[in-house]
Amino acid sequence: MSKGKITIVVVSAILIAGGIFYYINSNKETLDTYLTVPAQAELIESSVSTTGSIVDQYTFNINADSPAVLTKIAGVATTSAGTPVSLSDTWVVSKINKDEGVKVAKGQSIVTLKNYDGTLQEIKSPVAGRVRAVNGIKGVSINGTVASVGAGKLLISIDVTETESTKLSLGLPIALAINSSNTLTSGYISSIKPYASTANDTTPTYKILITPTPNTLPASAKAGMTATVEVTPVGSEKIRYSDALLIDEYTYDIDVNNKVTLSTKNGLDLIKVVSTPSSAGTKQWSVKEIKVQPGSVVEEGEVIAVLRNFDNSTKNVKSPVAGTIREILTAPGALVANSVATIGSGPMIASIKVSEYDISNVALDQKVDLKLGNSSEVSAGKVSQIGQVAITDTNGVAQFVVFTQPDAAVSTWRIGMSVTAKIILQSKKAAVAVPLQALIKKGNLTFVQILDINNNPVDKEVKTGVTGSKLVEILSGINLGDEVVLGKKSADGKLPTTEDPFADQRPDRNDNRSSN
Repeated sequence: MSKGKITIVVVSAILIAGGIFYYINSNKETLDTYLTVPAQAELIESSVSTTGSIVDQYTFNINADSPAVLTKIAGVATTSAGTPVSLSDTWVVSKINKDEGVKVAKGQSIVTLKNYDGTLQEIKSPVAGRVRAVNGIKGVSINGTVASVGAGKLLISIDVTETESTKLSLGLPIALAINSSNTLTSGYISSIKPYASTANDTTPTYKILITPTPNTLPASAKAGMTATVEVTPVGSEKIRYSDALLIDEYTYDIDVNNKVTLSTKNGLDLIKVVSTPSSAGTKQWSVKEIKVQPGSVVEEGEVIAVLRNFDNSTKNVKSPVAGTIREILTAPGALVANSVATIGSGPMIASIKVSEYDISNVALDQKVDLKLGNSSEVSAGKVSQIGQVAITDTNGVAQFVVFTQPDAAVSTWRIGMSVTAKIILQSKKAAVAVPLQALIKKGNLTFVQILDINNNPVDKEVKTGVTGSKLVEILSGINLGDEVVLGKKSADGKLPTTEDPFADQRPDRNDNRSSN
């Protein structure tokens, strides 16, 4: 046989043999392989994971000229509009200690108020003077100004025409009579207002103030009484005014919080002159010194700032509670009318939101794992309060606010930081546990699969116990160490994602051990 023919025969034989081998193997049944995990003792936990932020239990505004105000509770404004909570409208007049017209000493109680919780508040006179008004009735709630006190001298006020005002001068002697008592006395012109006032488009008038001769007014004389005044200008005839009015040199208004406002001076209504009642007392203050910085821990009554008034008097602004200074809202030398600083009181807590689908499983004192942002450091805590009113999120799901508190203070926490929380709903150390995806439901029965001696999966009926987020307790049906089938392996040896609903909970699907 020629060499060429031999070559053809060899090649043909190889092709025939290859074809036979392919035919035999292509018709051979492929053996399946399976990914398994051993049944083992595990800690089984069911939990709810969510996010939130770090907040103070209570937040107060410390004000320059009024009591501190509670603005937030657990990070939530105390009203939906953000208006601070005020308990001023819960005050009730308990007792009137000084009637109108009675003289009162500085610091003497005029009215006793009682709050909703039984707290008593004495409304005290800021000066020695006369009680002008008590704006309340015993047993009735009260807000705003409770009483007003007149102080200084009793003066006589008259309005004169512009022609008459040119004839009068400071120091000019005056004869006067108190109309109600017919008491005759004297005085002198102590003030002539340099500007005219008009009312209802009438002729301009000028206000004249007369200071009576000391100790000559009757004891019954009170602001608001009328008097008759006679004055004889130099080179002119006598002028009589029968509608002169007794006025207090100063008038102070006192509110339910014992805040004092100078409301009139020499008959001038200061409330109308300045924009608001509060500005009469507060816009005169400037910051002399700030004693603290954000983050400072202070005790109740500790001085936060020192303010200086227009008359160079000073006062201390003190912390209403023990806590941590969160913000300084002013600066040295600045005028200050309202808030000087904010303070956080009570422990820092994590405010989180739990959906309507999970809230029924959340209970007080449940264990919580808390982590800041993307930090891996876990702080143990517990559920301290569960909200009862839902807030609907942008997806239309009702969310409930849940407050959680760490077991110990965490030094790295700051107000407003984001936090991740895992609420542990149930926890048990199971003698035998398998991953949830190993369970097979057939009617009312539950099975897992294990491999027989030929590596084929065989159903085993099991009785389950506690179910966690990833694992389930097996009470009977299989033994510790049995290899439980999770599913078929794919070509790369991994469990296909389509057969592994918990794939995203395991960092590596090559690992045969499922985390709990």
